[in-house]
Amino acid sequence: MTNTINCGQHLEDYIAAILDDFGYSKVVSKHFFDLKSRVKDPIYARQCYAGTSLYNRKRRVDLILYHPEKWTDSLVIQCKWQSSSGSIEKKYPFEVFSINKNPYPTIIVLEGGGYSAASGEWLRSEAGKGNLIHVHDLGEFDRFAKQYL
Repeated sequence: MTNTINCGQHLEDYIAAILDDFGYSKVVSKHFFDLKSRVKDPIYARQCYAGTSLYNRKRRVDLILYHPEKWTDSLVIQCKWQSSSGSIEKKYPFEVFSINKNPYPTIIVLEGGGYSAASGEWLRSEAGKGNLIHVHDLGEFDRFAKQYL
């Protein structure tokens, strides 16, 4: 279990480094929404409460970013690491329902290769049907970042 948590953290760190490289500034998560209405530069926060889950509980997202020209309504990035078979893929429907319950366009970065082919296909098939706009592996996310971040 610790390995999966560490890998998920590393995936989040990797994406945060990409945001840093593209000129986004990290801000304290509790100040993100107040700052986004006042800043003119790109910002992001990690582990930020943004909206509610399917069960109307506070929803914490891995990363949320704001760009004054590209992502004025914010963009959420969720990191899902699965290196061996397990229960995370059972959480995909909950994640998709929660994404679509909130107003933020969202990308899921799916990595590790431990999820079943069927669950990965299902998750990818949900992209474009609501606020889940893309499901990427790291290589796909790198290409997306170069064009859209």
